[in-house]
Amino acid sequence: MKQLLLWITLSSLTFAKITIITSANSPLKPVTKQELADLYLGKISKIQGLTVTPIDNIENYKEFYMKITGKTPKEIKAYWMRELYKGDRTPPKKMSTKNIKALIEKNHLVISYAKNPLTGKLIFTLK
Repeated sequence: MKQLLLWITLSSLTFAKITIITSANSPLKPVTKQELADLYLGKISKIQGLTVTPIDNIENYKEFYMKITGKTPKEIKAYWMRELYKGDRTPPKKMSTKNIKALIEKNHLVISYAKNPLTGKLIFTLK
């Protein structure tokens, strides 16, 4: 019985949703998975004509990139090393959920993600 409860708990954590949020005052409308992947890989800086600042969440970093790009953290690190070497792009800043929440409340063009819903406007959900 204990094993069943443990399995249910672990599987619910594994399949938890990651929500992509921005400020409640943001003019951004829902975005696509491809737009998010391109934004977080530095291929684009604008969504819906607005320059958006992506922020990585330290707590959900690994799962987010696996779901959005299909790349492991090691592959993401290698990608950014190449981009930094070329001088083309810089990776998103990494912050804690608490700091992201404070930043999103101040800046309506910041976008980030979390497993636990943060205050703001939901613009995409990764399942």
